Amino acid sequence: MSEARPSSLTEQLQRGYRALRFEDGLEAAYRRGQFRDYLRYIRINLGILVVVGLTVVQIDHVVLPVISRIVPDLARTGIMIPLLIVGLILTFVPRADAWYPRFMVVAMTVALMGIAWVGLTAWSEGEPRLFARLMIAAVAVYFVLGLPFRSALIVNLASVVFYAIVAFGKAMPAAELTHYLSMLVIINVICIAGAYKLEHTRRTAWLEGQMLAEVAMHDGLTGIPNRRRFDDHLQRVWGQSIRERKHIALLFADIDHFKPFNDRYGHQAGDEALKAVATVLTSFARRPLDLAARYGGEEFAIVLFDTGRDDAVRIAEDIMAAVRDLGVPHADSGAGKVLTISIGIACVVPAARRSWEGLVQLADQALYAAKDAGRNQARVQEAEYEHMKTGYFRRHQTELGAPDKT
Repeated sequence: MSEARPSSLTEQLQRGYRALRFEDGLEAAYRRGQFRDYLRYIRINLGILVVVGLTVVQIDHVVLPVISRIVPDLARTGIMIPLLIVGLILTFVPRADAWYPRFMVVAMTVALMGIAWVGLTAWSEGEPRLFARLMIAAVAVYFVLGLPFRSALIVNLASVVFYAIVAFGKAMPAAELTHYLSMLVIINVICIAGAYKLEHTRRTAWLEGQMLAEVAMHDGLTGIPNRRRFDDHLQRVWGQSIRERKHIALLFADIDHFKPFNDRYGHQAGDEALKAVATVLTSFARRPLDLAARYGGEEFAIVLFDTGRDDAVRIAEDIMAAVRDLGVPHADSGAGKVLTISIGIACVVPAARRSWEGLVQLADQALYAAKDAGRNQARVQEAEYEHMKTGYFRRHQTELGAPDKT
């Protein structure tokens, strides 16, 4: 799925896309998504076209023997069929979404020009029936090969121009040339209308689907990513940290004495406090691989990629100071006169043998250490990562209130 914010998706939908192109980030995501969604369909169609191409060559021996006089069978099968097979192979390579469309634009331009040339040469020998094949090929380019609208349009316009030039060179009478070109223009206009509408509908459906997916990944109250988005993001960043041997820091933040706050000031005030804290946390997760999310209730989480212990502690202290600076009164808090938070910090270089769930558990333990130590403070856990057992939560009562020494 795209990393675009819901606002950028909404803005794109409101602006429209008559030119069938989104802003750069959305356009790249759309093309990747569409190619992935229609990949099986494209492969099946390419396979069918290979079979059809071989079958047509055999049928032509009986129905249209003139073609074999113009172009040997080996030349026909040795050009068109390999182009289709190469296109099929390209659907299996890395970055196929980028390579396949580029190749097929060139391949289909060559193919349609070849069909046009053979048809016109056959016409000069008294066989006009091959013209229909160019029209069929034009339809296939628009609707069968999975090409974007613009690419399909370029291929077909090139073939129409090529047809006109070759026909003029073969001294086709003006009346016949006008007739055949009119047929090509009409079939292209019909296909353009259908292909344009189809792609516009697909783009609208993709934008709306992305918006729904983003809504599902965001907390309805605070507007920041929710637990589901947090889990997905942490898994992805965890894998990247393993590959690059980078530190990853996870901060768990919990609003101190939030239930008494709700009891005294009301749930509406509690909602506003959650929104204010969420805004503060988001301001400290600005890099592409950082993320601030609502983990549940009054608990939040921040993922910080390539962030060591010292930087994580500094960021945690800045976050706590920023929350205190909000100046939200909290008369029933044992941690201060205003709203405060406690933060648990887990900072590790991921090991391939361990999972990201262990990092979550470590941050959770650090948060409980901060709360047990009196709240409105941060605690760090990192050395415990090497010997901890994921899924087994340990709280050492003898260490409550003692700063973490690691």
